[in-house]
Amino acid sequence: MIEQEFADLYPLTEENLVEYLPDIDCGSCGFSSCLEFAEALIAHKAKIEQCAEMGPRMAMSVDALMEFDAPCIPYNVMMESFTPGLMRIGAPDTSTPVLVTGNFKETVRLLESILTVCETSAFLIVSDTKGYSIDNAIVEKRFSPFEALKVITETEVGSFVSHRNLVIPGLARHLAGQIKQITGWRVSVGPVSGFELPLFLIKEGLENQS
Repeated sequence: MIEQEFADLYPLTEENLVEYLPDIDCGSCGFSSCLEFAEALIAHKAKIEQCAEMGPRMAMSVDALMEFDAPCIPYNVMMESFTPGLMRIGAPDTSTPVLVTGNFKETVRLLESILTVCETSAFLIVSDTKGYSIDNAIVEKRFSPFEALKVITETEVGSFVSHRNLVIPGLARHLAGQIKQITGWRVSVGPVSGFELPLFLIKEGLENQS
């Protein structure tokens, strides 16, 4: 039997998750600290409703992510690409965040699934990275400010929103300044892990922008 190898994902870790907990170590959840509670959540030994200080929107998203069964991505689908362009996820309106990613098909599908289970609406612009996932696209210089500008221009996404804020992947942090300069959009650097993205949007107030 041939052993199947799988591409690496960037899972939501307790260190990531604790950033979205109240961080007051009140103990009302039954754990001595928010970090300990985050560890228990990741291990499925606790439920988010045990936290009395958590806002309902964040709590719902954390709960959805804890229940989300991430698919395995085999290496033999690497380089399968999604057509660059604009995806509408949920019920986006003029205040909805604009996110950018690469066009590796499984990355797009995974982000769509994560945002959907968290009931997060978004405009997802898919940049042409020649089928590379974001981590590989960064190394191969396939995720570029010029491609971001191209897809923003071609999709006319700016006509659908009342803001000019673009959320880029955390792995593209070093390109934030160039993307801002070339596109003319403000740039927010999102998390490295796509699983963290809905929580990041809530915490940073980017779910509904004016």
